[in-house]
Amino acid sequence: MKKILILLITFSSINLSYSQINTDYYLKDASKSVESWLSNLNAADFSDCWKGLSVEVQSKFDSLDWVTGISNMMNSFGDFEGRTETSREFKSSFDGLSDGYYAIFSYKSNYKSTLQHTEELVLHQNNKRKWKILVYSYECRELENNFLPDKNNVSY
Repeated sequence: MKKILILLITFSSINLSYSQINTDYYLKDASKSVESWLSNLNAADFSDCWKGLSVEVQSKFDSLDWVTGISNMMNSFGDFEGRTETSREFKSSFDGLSDGYYAIFSYKSNYKSTLQHTEELVLHQNNKRKWKILVYSYECRELENNFLPDKNNVSY
């Protein structure tokens, strides 16, 4: 009986460790896509940002309209001054969407024309094992004499 109990505890520990290793691997892999996408965003390379969006998002927007919209939004933020990751999370389901691999990254960001700026990105791994942006959202306060919405979802 003691041997069975020890085997069960050992198996459970190995299984939990393996799950954590997989989660860490997926988040590390997804973070490469996030970093690339945000780099393109801050370099005003919006056509490459478009390419990094999931098919689900691309099917809801015309590419030229999306590029124009994100360009206007980024101009309203002012110059990019920095970004710090505040959290990351891996999920196997997300808000009523089909099961799959999802990664959520949150950031505290600094732009010249905003205050208390946060950004969140949700990525989904597609059927080719590529991480694609499913949601980019932000919250911020406007600086005096600048008009910015308090909260916005750019894509979903």
